[in-house]
Amino acid sequence: MFENRHLEVIMEVQQQMLLSNFDLKQFMQTICDRMCLLTDADGSTIEMLAGDEMVYAAVSGTLHPHLGIRINKNGSLSGLCVTEKEILYSADTQQDDRVDKAATLKVGARSMVCVPLFESSNAVGVLKVISSRTDAFSNRDIETLQLLSLALGSELGKQINYDDKIRILNDYEQLLIQLRAEIKRREKLESELIQLTERDILTGLLNRRGFSDRVQGWMNRASRGEGLFGLFYLDLNKFKQCNDTYGHEVGDLVLVEFANRIKKAVRESDLIARVGGDEFVVAAWLKNGRDDLMQVARRLTEQLESPMQIKELQLLMSTSVGCTLWTEGKSELDLMRTADQSMYLAKSNGANRIAVDGELAG
Repeated sequence: MFENRHLEVIMEVQQQMLLSNFDLKQFMQTICDRMCLLTDADGSTIEMLAGDEMVYAAVSGTLHPHLGIRINKNGSLSGLCVTEKEILYSADTQQDDRVDKAATLKVGARSMVCVPLFESSNAVGVLKVISSRTDAFSNRDIETLQLLSLALGSELGKQINYDDKIRILNDYEQLLIQLRAEIKRREKLESELIQLTERDILTGLLNRRGFSDRVQGWMNRASRGEGLFGLFYLDLNKFKQCNDTYGHEVGDLVLVEFANRIKKAVRESDLIARVGGDEFVVAAWLKNGRDDLMQVARRLTEQLESPMQIKELQLLMSTSVGCTLWTEGKSELDLMRTADQSMYLAKSNGANRIAVDGELAG
């Protein structure tokens, strides 16, 4: 996914052009510098078409010593890029018959990308990045070059008069607006993707994957002596009978209500996840070890002492809680297995019972 930081830097390039007096040489240098900053390139250049040659009009990085050099249009990837008016990528120049192998060796280009620059519909030059490594560039790097080419290509090769400048200012103002909108759209998309991959759709709680990612961080913190936490495994007793009797719609509402009641029993900073049909897991930081472990477990069971009001129904539900304390050397799987087995022990001994590390609690 194209990073927002890249879009923001490209917006800065646009703004520098607007604030400048359209010093083309200076602006091309800015573009070259940004190409090295925003991609995995060792060097970058803007090559302008001059008759049958491509001229290095601006350079950055490892290509800095080569400012002003000329290469034949024919037999070079840059020339082919101008001719075909297409983005061209050579993952390994020494295995690519489209490139001038001797020239690429001279400038240290083992892989490179060329993006055409247009004046109206005519290709008048290329943006090019190189690397001393093979296959060094990603789709994101190519997207970056495309966006930078928008900042430069439309007005290359001609003098800009006042009317043109006003028109370009308006065009780039619209481009900035579009880029800002794109940043917001991508942020929203990223948030939605996180919701899909790490959240339970029904309850909005973490799913197993989201819980696992976060509890690993908790274990690392605990290993560094930053605190102690407990893990609690819960399920709803007789949930299947509830589902069979009243239907899945009521069953879903029961699960949502159970999730809400769990939230009331713990702190907002604690972890809550739905890891199965009616199975939930909680991780909570504790100050006093087992005493706090029992306090949290009792708060969880107390949340189901009052009936659930689901539509016109008053449903008496109960839970079973299995819990364990994290100790050095325990893996996430160890914690989950111990708490799960303890939960089944509690379940087999009645409603709203608690078991700790495989033993019933009083």
